[in-house]
Amino acid sequence: MSESSKVCVLIPVFNDQAGLNKTLHIMASDSFPYDIVVVDDGSDSPIVCADQYGCHAVILIRLEKNLGIEHGLNAGLEYILKACYQYVARLDAGDIPMENRIDRQVNFLEQNPDVGIVGTWAKCVSDDGSYLFTLRFPTSHEGIIRKHRYLPALLHPAVMIRADALREIDLYSDRYKAAEDFDLFVRISRKYRAANIPEVLTEYVVSRKGITSVKRRRTLVSRLRVQIDNFYWRDLHSYLGVGRTVLLMGLPFSMITALKGYVWR
Repeated sequence: MSESSKVCVLIPVFNDQAGLNKTLHIMASDSFPYDIVVVDDGSDSPIVCADQYGCHAVILIRLEKNLGIEHGLNAGLEYILKACYQYVARLDAGDIPMENRIDRQVNFLEQNPDVGIVGTWAKCVSDDGSYLFTLRFPTSHEGIIRKHRYLPALLHPAVMIRADALREIDLYSDRYKAAEDFDLFVRISRKYRAANIPEVLTEYVVSRKGITSVKRRRTLVSRLRVQIDNFYWRDLHSYLGVGRTVLLMGLPFSMITALKGYVWR
């Protein structure tokens, strides 16, 4: 852990050296002090990176085989929590944190000690960098809780989490394959308040090769499991959210992406 840093950015990567290179080189221009933990989740060709990008120390953790993103994330979190960082930011290989994102999130958490997790709005682009749509999430805790009845109300690679919250509620579960983030968000928001900064501070790649497309049905099945495990019988939104997820299981990924573009653009 760098003496000047209380923040660590966690980046899992599997077979995406080019995406990681892009992300790290952009992060090198950020003068706000933080460290970066890269977890190579058993890539076919071992991931390589320097141990310093700009003012940021980089720690590379290698897993011998690919066990799934939740295992890679937990390996990174175990290192981060042992090193006593105060805040953990998430990012995926290929995604871009806009200028001052990390700084803004740290300031937000320090000014709001009851908040355990804070996200941002995000500009979504295709694999070739073409603009698709902008994700604008609820900003209040109450709005996030209501949105969670339907789908995640925070974007995983756009969040920063208070380390103490992770120590209290535990790490990612392997019970919800491809929806481990949704489960974590719900568990944190039970104990702490959640928020989103209403500004586009993350560029997110909606990849056809990523987990949201290739393993989309698994994602929806796991999302449904999270919804059922956190079902509120007296809340109409719980019923509507389950119905929405079941409906989405029958729609192709291309149609969902097009609908998001129409709604969010």
